[in-house]
Formats: sequence, structure tokens, C-alpha cells
Amino acid sequence: SQMEPRNLALVFGPTLVRTSEDNMTDMVTHMPDRYKIVETLIQHSDWFFSDQEDKGEKTPVDEKEAQSVPNIEYLLPNIGRTAAPGDAAGEG
Repeated sequence: SQMEPRNLALVFGPTLVRTSEDNMTDMVTHMPDRYKIVETLIQHSDWFFSDQEDKGEKTPVDEKEAQSVPNIEYLLPNIGRTAAPGDAAGEG
């Protein structure tokens, strides 16, 4: 069976969409944005990666209602406890 685009996006998002800050807090804070970028690339890969020169002005739009983005609120308070040494510099 194939993985849903949403699950693939959650797996590959942090790897494919990086920021200059590479710490746990930053990763969790920007998770919804990274996830959405990668999910959109997967769902509309034929549009993004086609060789067709004239695709028109409009970018693809999801017809169905967007699925909820994973809730990150509960992850943020716990980062300090799980961060590897060096991630939470100056804390503790």
C-alpha cells in the first residue's frame, strides 16, 4: 500500500525544508509550514515537475478541504527535556 502524501510530508519535511537554525525548538515551531510545503509538492508533483512549458498562470489548488496540520502546541514545552546536549545551549 502507498503512504498518504500527508504522512510522507511529515517524514520528509524536516529533511527537505531546512532553516539556518538547526535546533529542536526551530524544527517543531516550523513543522506545520515544512509539512505543508512538502505535501503540496507531493500532491501536485505532475504540475511542479512536468516538462510542459505553458502551465498557465494559476498554481494548483486543493479542491477538498485541507487536512488539519499536526498539533505542535504540546511538543514545544517538552523539547528542553528531550533535546540532545548542545541543542538547548544556555538552558538548565
